[in-house]
Parts: sequence; structure tokens; C-alpha cells
Amino acid sequence: MDNASTNPLTDFWLSLPEELKARLRLGFTGKMHLLDMAGWCLRSGNPALVPIATDALQAALGENPLDGEMAVELLSLDVVRSILPQETLAALTALAANWHRPDNNGYFEKLCAGRDFFKMKQFVEQAVAREPDNLFWREQGVSMGLVDNDPDWVVSIMDFDAPLGIEPLMSNVMARIRLFCGQWHDSARLSQHMGQTFGPAFAALRGGFCMLNEGDAAAANLLLLKGLSKTPWNTSLLMRVHDLLTGVDKEQVPLPGSTAILLYSWNKGLELDATLRSLMASDLSGVSLFVLDNGSTDNTAEILESWQSRFESVLGSDRFTTISLPVNIGAPAARNWLMHLEAVRHHDFICYLDDDVELPADWLLKLGAAERQYPEAGVWGCKVVDHANASLVQSADSHLSVDKNAPPMDLTRTAPNPFKLTDLHIQSLDSGLFDILRPCASVTGCCHLFRTAILLESGDFAIHLSPSQYDDMEHDLRLCEAGLFPVYQGHLTVHHKKRTGAASRVSMQEEGNALGNKYKMQTMHEHEGLVAAMTSEQKLLEDDLLRKIKVVESVLVG
Repeated sequence: MDNASTNPLTDFWLSLPEELKARLRLGFTGKMHLLDMAGWCLRSGNPALVPIATDALQAALGENPLDGEMAVELLSLDVVRSILPQETLAALTALAANWHRPDNNGYFEKLCAGRDFFKMKQFVEQAVAREPDNLFWREQGVSMGLVDNDPDWVVSIMDFDAPLGIEPLMSNVMARIRLFCGQWHDSARLSQHMGQTFGPAFAALRGGFCMLNEGDAAAANLLLLKGLSKTPWNTSLLMRVHDLLTGVDKEQVPLPGSTAILLYSWNKGLELDATLRSLMASDLSGVSLFVLDNGSTDNTAEILESWQSRFESVLGSDRFTTISLPVNIGAPAARNWLMHLEAVRHHDFICYLDDDVELPADWLLKLGAAERQYPEAGVWGCKVVDHANASLVQSADSHLSVDKNAPPMDLTRTAPNPFKLTDLHIQSLDSGLFDILRPCASVTGCCHLFRTAILLESGDFAIHLSPSQYDDMEHDLRLCEAGLFPVYQGHLTVHHKKRTGAASRVSMQEEGNALGNKYKMQTMHEHEGLVAAMTSEQKLLEDDLLRKIKVVESVLVG
């Protein structure tokens, strides 16, 4: 980056090849995404892109500090060894030398497939005792222990005489555990002992987010700006810094009009009760609430009756409505039933909520802030995390990915018209880089807000995709093709009580139904329309990013 320029960030960004910018617009996080970017930069043969490739590789290691398989693969490539700094190479070499995948690992893989964390951790403990020097088992322990929300167990697994050379990796793991436990100062301190093993901005980025969580915004901004000045290609960091500098991350704005909140539920009385309790504790100005009992046979009806007087005392006698159906008509049909109620159509906005979410008190004001920043959006959504473990992001900003050269639709294939949505948020634990506000191609149906007129004009949710959640995605795709792109409000975090562990496993019938619905969804959209939507989204992301670059740039230059 040319420090003498008055527009260093803008000039740098405009100098990059479009194929690289298309990748960077998605973000700068997630192992597979980072490795893909590094590979593209190296294959380009452009020496100016080597620093980006190097940082992407180091960031991938920073997010996966005990991934010995990745270390072995990277060290096998001459071009990678030629660009990585010595301290990173030393850490990778030590990791690869002390990481060995067992030859017979079938039983452990079966335990992992079943997601029985008690048995998985018990097996890892025994394996660590058997092979104390094999970092493969330490890696499994860190991964499953953090997913299972058991940091103390992870600490016990990492309590060993570590081999020489992996000190930065150990510091990284322990800093992540401290971060996981909310010990911000300790995590920031440990991050300073990593040098530049994980890239020139890694320590500043980790320390900045720690300071932010401690409430020291000034120190956080200084650290994050310092990191950005060293890695101007880090779009995730740039967007996060923009929102911090402009106050977008704290903005709360009432929606300009009335809002109908719609819920539907089937045999989830306890979860529905908790969701309604969460709703009652939030700001409900200008709100009417409509709840559809989708043929429940549990105590849902009694729970709704118990909440009737409480909500009426807050909302008014005509602003809490329940509808009881004799049978379960499925999620898409329930959404359609609710949106077509005459009382609902009179509201300016319609917000769908799942019946198993926990909301912060300011959730609707955060959506109001998103509407104020991006009033032209087709729908506004939020970040959704696992209720039992907020480090597991279930949904963030998803973007459209379509192969422009894909063959014509072929109904004989299991994927007749393949496309996908990006999934950077599930490639690592939450580090704070998804706390941004920007356009995307799809948001989660857990909590999403529509302008009523746009929702009604865009048509019903597809009932033939019931009961899977692809109907939400399909509806978002229609909005994208109409130029009404969703907007992701990452400064609103909703906790979702989605089943985990053994309870999350689905039957073969359910899995087959999901695959069938995915097939049907692909037949509902022409390849040319999806490519056009992807191209339009990339243009939208480019304009949005350039606007934010100029804001951050004014602070860096000033």
C-alpha cells in the first residue's frame, strides 16, 4: 500500500484483479476460503499478490493452530515454503512432525458422526494417554471441547510437555480458550507472544477484539486500524472497523411504522414459552403479535392462553392474536397463512421469528438500524448462534456462488442446476469478524424482517419445499433476481435453541426429504437468472465496500 497516496486503501483495492476481489468481497476468514484465495494468488504468477497469499495462509493457520493435515499439505508445496516467513515455517514443521493420523480410526469417526460428546471426549482422553506426543488427539480435543462448551476440559487436554517449536501454536490455543471464557485481558496478553507466526495483523486483530469486549473502544480502534494498515486486503477487518468508526455497530432505530411479528409452532411448548418470555422483555413499540399453533398436541395451547393477558397488558387487547389449526400444515404454509391475514397486511413491516430463539431486548431496534442504513433491501436478517455455545455461528451473511460455465439444467442429475451459498461462518469459531452490516444473498429465517408490500409482491413461500428450510433460501433467491437483495445485520445476535449432539441427527426419511427439496429448489430457477443475480450482488458488494473503504481511509490518512 502506497503510504504517500491520499487514497491508499482505494488505490490498493482498485489495483487488484477482479477474480481476487470477488473472493475478498466475501470476507477474509474461514480455512477453505483463505486457502482458496492463497492458491489463486500464487497461481496468478503476480508477485504483487504474494503478501496476500502469505497472509491468507498464515490466517488459516491462526484459525486452525493444530491442523496437522493442513501443515503437511502446505509444507509439501515448494511455492508455499518459498513465501512463508521463517517463524511460520518453523511452527508448521513442528506441527507436522508431531501430528499423525491413526491408521485405524473407524470407531472414533463413528462416535463423531453420532455427536455423542461424552463418549468422544472419553475416547480422546484414552487416546491422549496412549499417544501423549501425537498432536492429532490434542487437535480433536480442542475442537470438540470448544464445540461442546467445555473449556476446562480443553485446558486439561492441553496440559502436557509440548514439543519444541509449537510454542506459538500453544499460545494461540490458550488465547482462544481465554477468549472463549471471556478472559479478554489474558487472551490479549497471550496474543502478543505469537510474533508474526499467524500474519502481520493477527495479534493486533485478536487484541483489538479483546479490548472491544472489555469496553475499551479507543484502544480497540487503534489496534484494529494498525492491523488494517498492515493488511489492507483484509475485507472482514475493514468492514468491522468501518462499523466501529461510524457507530453503526451501536445504532438503534425504531422502525418507521407498525410491525407484525409472526410465529408458528408445532409441539415445542417449552421452547415457545421461552421465546415469548424473551419477546416480552424486548421493546415492542408499534408491534402486534400473531402466533399460529400448527396442530400441536402438547401443551402449546395452554401456554398461549397463559400469555394472552400478559401481552394484552403491554400491547393492547387487539394486538395479540392466536390461530389454532387442527393439523400441522408445514412451515411454508404456516408463513403464508400468517402473512395473508387481513390484520397482518395492514402493518408496514412483517417479522418472522422461530419459536425457539432468545432475543436481546433491542433486537427490533437493531433491525430498525439496518432498515435505516439499507432501506432498499428486500429482507433484513441477523447473526444466529447456537444457544448453548455462542461461538458456533449457525447463520451469517451468505452470498451466491454459481459456476458461470455450468452445463444446462439436466433433470437426470441429483443436482440439476447446481449453485450454493457461501458458508464462511461455519469454517471456524466466531472471532468477531461476522459482526458487520452489509448486503448479501440470503439471511436466516430464524429472525427476518420484510417490508410488507415487498413480501406480498414477491409471492408466497414455496409449500412444495415443506418441511425443510429451503423455502426461505428460495424466497431470498427470488428477491435477489428482482434486485431486492437481503441485508445482514451482524450487530444483532439471536440465540437459537437448535438441537445439538445426538438429538440433531435426522432420519433417513428426513435426509431424503431435504435432498429432494434441494433438487426441487434448483429446478425453480434458471441458470442465467442465478448468474445475473450473482453478478448483480458482486456489483452491490463492490459499491458497498468502496463506500466503506473511503470512510476508513479518511481516518487512516487523517
